[in-house]
Amino acid sequence: MKKRILIISQNFPPEIGSAANRMKGICQCLDEVADVTVWTTEPHYPYKQLYQQTDFLECAPEGITIKRIKTKSIRFEKNILRRFLLYVEVLFRFIKLILTESETYDVVFVTSPPLSVPFIGLLAKRKFKAEFVVDIRDLWPETLSAIKGIFPKILRALGYLIEKRIYHQADKLIVNSEGFISYIQGIVGDSKKIHFLPNGLTDSELVQVPVSRVSDKITIVYTGNMGIAQDIESLFHLAKNFQSAKNVQFLLIGYGKYYAEIQQEIKNLGLKNVIIKPPESRQKVWKRLRSADIAYIGLKEHAIFKTVVPGKLIDYMGASLPIIGVTSGYSKQIIEKAEAGLVFNKNEQQEINKELSKLINNQELRRYYGENGNNFARRHFNWQTNKKLLYKIIFEED
Repeated sequence: MKKRILIISQNFPPEIGSAANRMKGICQCLDEVADVTVWTTEPHYPYKQLYQQTDFLECAPEGITIKRIKTKSIRFEKNILRRFLLYVEVLFRFIKLILTESETYDVVFVTSPPLSVPFIGLLAKRKFKAEFVVDIRDLWPETLSAIKGIFPKILRALGYLIEKRIYHQADKLIVNSEGFISYIQGIVGDSKKIHFLPNGLTDSELVQVPVSRVSDKITIVYTGNMGIAQDIESLFHLAKNFQSAKNVQFLLIGYGKYYAEIQQEIKNLGLKNVIIKPPESRQKVWKRLRSADIAYIGLKEHAIFKTVVPGKLIDYMGASLPIIGVTSGYSKQIIEKAEAGLVFNKNEQQEINKELSKLINNQELRRYYGENGNNFARRHFNWQTNKKLLYKIIFEED
């Protein structure tokens, strides 16, 4: 008899972003061997109005029971208080769902951030007497250390208490970055195993893209969140240095706390070679990645950002794009291990310009890094392969 698995996630398709994409992959894998039910919100990330567009009405997995709660919050990405209020609203609406649920489940699988969702999972674990599995995609509340202000400090202190309880109460812990393991081990000790399950791509996304087209312009692309972690300033330095190169353009597609400020800064700096576009569906972004030439990734210099592996990095590698990066820590290790591109510190601007110029002018070099990245993604970021890891985590005893 198949196990019954309840998955609780604040983010789920048709939402965009690596959180929703990860949950889609996990659900599709588990649905092959179990009865899966998903509790989630109506699409709202990065903002609700986005999902009034037909481009974003695709891709909730078929064959899975999905229960969605409505939220009143409309725009929250710029304001941490509004985001907190959204988390509280989701918390109470999910609690109501738990209290009225008549079904039973063998496994409760929750994903964080936010920490309110694993807290709901604790209640579900007790009601359904189920195994409690916590998937950790970010070290929230530790990430709040990168935000100044009294309110973030208060949230951080409260978050540490909730985080500690959740991790200790979890029957199994999963991370999407090996960079998180030592931090979590410091909380739970050596007695609890921490499982690594990276984000993944589908077979169709992992089809290698040959670098053979002839184009009038070389496109350097950046996709995704433009928030506190991302180093867009270094991309601006590159754009300024290549303004006179008529065959080079920078394409930014995304959303986030600083999207409007970045849009205005492009105008203020007079960067005619930079195009910025609002969020697009994953399908459309993937087409843009496949037609681009080089991908940029940048993370600010803060200890917490050294532990993450951004979803965009995996997408870039899957799309066979050579990477130019301003980052450190775990994401740098992956790029260098895969030989998928070039990584620098923020203060190495002259060296970055020099190496980017080589990439722009050398198609074979772009092909070399792009193929390496794609091959690495096939081995390590492939749902068809990694679902075996998922099954082992869920269905076997630690």
